[in-house]
Amino acid sequence: MKFISRILIFISLFISHFALSMAGDGEVQVSTNKIVEGILSFSHWPKVEGLPLLCVSKQTNFFNIEKAAGNPVFRVVAISNPTEFLSAGCDAIYFGRESVEEQNDIISSFTGKNILTISENNADCVAGAAFCLNKRQQLFKFSVNLDSLSRSGVRVNSDVLLLSKDGDE
Repeated sequence: MKFISRILIFISLFISHFALSMAGDGEVQVSTNKIVEGILSFSHWPKVEGLPLLCVSKQTNFFNIEKAAGNPVFRVVAISNPTEFLSAGCDAIYFGRESVEEQNDIISSFTGKNILTISENNADCVAGAAFCLNKRQQLFKFSVNLDSLSRSGVRVNSDVLLLSKDGDE
């Protein structure tokens, strides 16, 4: 049963990645939430038992924190201040409008902890977060920063990496 639900999440991630039109804000949030759910469902933290805790910046434009509550793949908490990321016990972080420099500062404060990072404000995806979400031509895609991902210590299924914008171009 768990295998089937993971397959369905992967299919949802695939559809969200390649085909969802982003006409309205609600659709963007649904798509973003599905992409994040897909990434997290195919990720493994070496020291996390149970559901990982996703800390979401309240500065987000695309992620809907309320719709993520009760998610079967991760737990979620909203973060108002960058200093709260460290004290919240995050296993994954979803950055909103934080700059790449702010992302790097927050990530570097997690010395010795495996932390997966996702950003909606990192178009180049060469520094900062491991996964970078981008809305282009009414489609929502994501890129992967393999250096950041390897430093995170979190293992992500290679099928997810193949769905990144670099994997389809």
